[in-house]
Amino acid sequence: MSWLRHGFEINTDKTKLDRESILRMLRATYWASEVPPADLWESILNSRAYGMYSPDGEQAGFARVVTDVTRFAWLSDVYVLPVHRDRGLGKWLIETVINDPALAKVHRLLLSTNDAHALYKEHGFTTLEGEEATKMMTLLR
Repeated sequence: MSWLRHGFEINTDKTKLDRESILRMLRATYWASEVPPADLWESILNSRAYGMYSPDGEQAGFARVVTDVTRFAWLSDVYVLPVHRDRGLGKWLIETVINDPALAKVHRLLLSTNDAHALYKEHGFTTLEGEEATKMMTLLR
């Protein structure tokens, strides 16, 4: 799948991904800095990946979704390169992911963020509260 806006492209073709650029950006994040590069790349290859490319073809952003494409999806590793920020590209990336026809049947889309709640709330995400929050569990290894 491919989406175009203002010369930028979002594409799900994993052969177009710039491995080194993506790994460099993810290694600089709070959520993936401790993950070995080989494991990061394997996680990308086993997910639905969304590469964002600038008009000159540079890897400008990225997101991935771990999913069974029917009931559940986990949105992860979302970023836009600093040089391309403040243009609405992050909003467009999230909008593209949640409206991707390949994910249309997904009932529950989850994510975890330390600092981007406002961005995701703009797209309909809510924090888990009450009974819903008490149902969620995790196993960390």
